[in-house]
Amino acid sequence: MHSSAEHPLILETFLWIMSVIFASEKSAIIDHESWIVQLIRRHKFALHEHEFSEHKRIKFQDLFDLRTPYMMDAQAEKVARQLEEDGNFTAEPKRKKKKNELVVQNKEENEEVKHILQVFMSLQLRPEFKQNFQFIPKADDYRNNNQQIRELRKRFTEASNTVLPQLDQHYDGSAFDVTVVNGIKYILPPNVCYVCDNVTAIMSHFSEFKFDLVVMDPPWQNKYVRRRTHNHGSHHGYDMLTVGEILQFPVGDLLNDGALLMIWCTNNSSLLQELLQGLSGWNVELAATWYWLKVTKAGELITPLEGVTHSKRPYERILLTRKIKHKMVFQNIPDGLVFCSVPCGIHSHKPPLQELVKEYVVQQPRCLELFARSLAPGWTSYGFEVLRLQHSFLYENSEQDG
Repeated sequence: MHSSAEHPLILETFLWIMSVIFASEKSAIIDHESWIVQLIRRHKFALHEHEFSEHKRIKFQDLFDLRTPYMMDAQAEKVARQLEEDGNFTAEPKRKKKKNELVVQNKEENEEVKHILQVFMSLQLRPEFKQNFQFIPKADDYRNNNQQIRELRKRFTEASNTVLPQLDQHYDGSAFDVTVVNGIKYILPPNVCYVCDNVTAIMSHFSEFKFDLVVMDPPWQNKYVRRRTHNHGSHHGYDMLTVGEILQFPVGDLLNDGALLMIWCTNNSSLLQELLQGLSGWNVELAATWYWLKVTKAGELITPLEGVTHSKRPYERILLTRKIKHKMVFQNIPDGLVFCSVPCGIHSHKPPLQELVKEYVVQQPRCLELFARSLAPGWTSYGFEVLRLQHSFLYENSEQDG
């Protein structure tokens, strides 16, 4: 292993892993679980010696087994009983009555929700959508209420609750490998760089080179995380940052001219506006806003998008910004793209988007993820929890039947 600063990674064509099932200028379908499976099958993977897991299901996959929408146990039981009685109960029976009664904070949000709904309704008619979301939940699936995911997430959270030491490593192998940190096994994909350190110190690691594609998922102030931390302990949450604190990080200094900076952003309108006003400090301009719409294996929204008040929205936004250099010409990025996928059961684990944006960056880009919790081939990953989702627990054989 070597220092990441000594080996700036370039994302070669052979490292691309397919994650997109369908894509147009308005919508897309991503299969995150399939991306993980392809990664394992393309490169030799053995968690234990002489145990090649190419065709075995792993626990990581079980975290995508989201069969029914999010709901309280009592509501789930009610749905299960009605499904047993008439056989055709839907999780949101009152939606049609409130089609035009969007619960929104302002006109701008109203337009946003309507746009997402319209695109999603068109996407549902696509043969690719119908093919990818064939699962039909039964009464027992509603009654179970995704209990297996919740229990597995709890076990993973407890198993991976550790403080990593400062790390700055580059692994250039062509197959998976295992590294041990503080007595814990972590799975390394091929050709990765990873740094565990505070983002404020990032220039001390990358002073010699810059990046063409940067993805960041800052720990925004979040009521959901604050509530989980209060109810379940600090290892279920993370230290949240204000917009001002996030804008102080030297992100702009990491970008090559023409680089694409993608920012997973809060749905809080006031925080969003504060961020947009501060983007000039990084010398970037907003090019497009995309929306990640979360669905179950049956293609149902994880929570209602319209007509019902719910604290957890079924979508998140990501801002696509560009470091502009005069006389440089780039392909226009479509605004308002809605891409859907089944979310991982681990809070805030985002789907891979490199395939969706590859035509908007240079060939063989240098790629960086900030506030990272996982590794990807050809990428440099930076964050306090940079190895958390590489914990060997997620790569052990599944305990599910079949």
